Amino acid sequence: MNKKLIAASIGLMLAANGAMAQSAGTSSVELYGILDVAVGHVANSLTTDGNFPNTVSVLSATKTSVTTGVTGMINGGIQGSRWGIRGSEDLGGGLKAIFTLESGFNGQDGASSNAAASLANNSPKATTVSGNSSLNGQLFNRQAFVGLSDATLGTLTFGRNYNPIFDIVADYDPVQASQLFSPLGVSATIGGGGGVSEDTRVDSSIKYKNKIGAVNFGGLYKFGGVAGNTSAQSGYVLNVGYEDGPFGIKGAYSNFTDALKTGAGAAAGQLSATNYDVTAFFIAAKYNFGDFNLKGGYETYTLKAPSDQFGLGDVSSLWGYSLSGLTNFASAEQTTDVWFVGGDYNFTPALNLAVGFYDQNAKQSDDLKQHNGNVYSYSALLDYHFTKRTDVYSGVLYSQYKGDQYTLPVVSDNSSNYVIAVGMRTKF
Repeated sequence: MNKKLIAASIGLMLAANGAMAQSAGTSSVELYGILDVAVGHVANSLTTDGNFPNTVSVLSATKTSVTTGVTGMINGGIQGSRWGIRGSEDLGGGLKAIFTLESGFNGQDGASSNAAASLANNSPKATTVSGNSSLNGQLFNRQAFVGLSDATLGTLTFGRNYNPIFDIVADYDPVQASQLFSPLGVSATIGGGGGVSEDTRVDSSIKYKNKIGAVNFGGLYKFGGVAGNTSAQSGYVLNVGYEDGPFGIKGAYSNFTDALKTGAGAAAGQLSATNYDVTAFFIAAKYNFGDFNLKGGYETYTLKAPSDQFGLGDVSSLWGYSLSGLTNFASAEQTTDVWFVGGDYNFTPALNLAVGFYDQNAKQSDDLKQHNGNVYSYSALLDYHFTKRTDVYSGVLYSQYKGDQYTLPVVSDNSSNYVIAVGMRTKF
């Protein structure tokens, strides 16, 4: 509660200061945000959890023991609700100082988006929806950075930055990277984290981006901060793209060392974690045919044994919760490929229909700890804009689970699942 009051107070003060600064013509501060809430039904689901950023889980396969559905209010049918403060100051010569502080919250109850809390609530046995994420109750859990920007030299930021893969997804996903109706928006594992959701937003990172003509490029480096071992818990992402007229293509390669993936703990109120090295490659393209936009892409990521062995003596807690266990991944490498294609059509300037097909293909590992399997997802989103800032929408995401990955062991998963929902979004 104190954090929320502090955040609100900071926002009001900076907004007021921003109004004065703007009059001077040298700097500006802006308070902004998105409120996006939907009402929907998931065919096979546990009870909703108000802490979980997505409220419901519509992509991961559910066990056949989960035979009932859930209907309720859902955060972020298209975009997760958030508020933020951003600003800039003219330093002269075309150089600007910039900053952004952005916090995600769940629109249905106002609580801070906190996947770690949803997992802790489900330790040691799952009774409500939960999952790992990069949004874990931090005061500014979406973004927190300061930096410099120049029209020629590019932009350099320091702090908690978006993974460049996430930036590509936001522009190239066929279904608006929807948090409810697109697998890339639903799952940060494939939609920005390069294999581990927690790396969608990267703490202690330096990010650079620039554009020269039709070519855009950049990169990100994460500092591990481990004494005596500069490579431990570090990572990097390199990205490049070409956009000219109706055509665009972008790609990125990521490599993270000792990436921690969060899970439910062995006791109530605790978490667990698994330590991986993870590499990923993502490429996407689009072409505009006037009122129709065609988009598609490919991603592959591989989970590997970590470069450094960690124990509870090294990492005893995450996101304010104690760890009941920390496992260093020791199985054979596990690779997953993702293909997607789709597009959107503007019936009128206000009415848009987006559709997409997505295939997540888990590859069989050498030790059979991961089996072959596919998640085929079909998505549609109808979006009507009253204004540029306010719209209403309806959508559906239907997924099928095929292969040994979802039929073994004997207790298998449901063969399909779907969500259908309607919602409203407004921006300020």
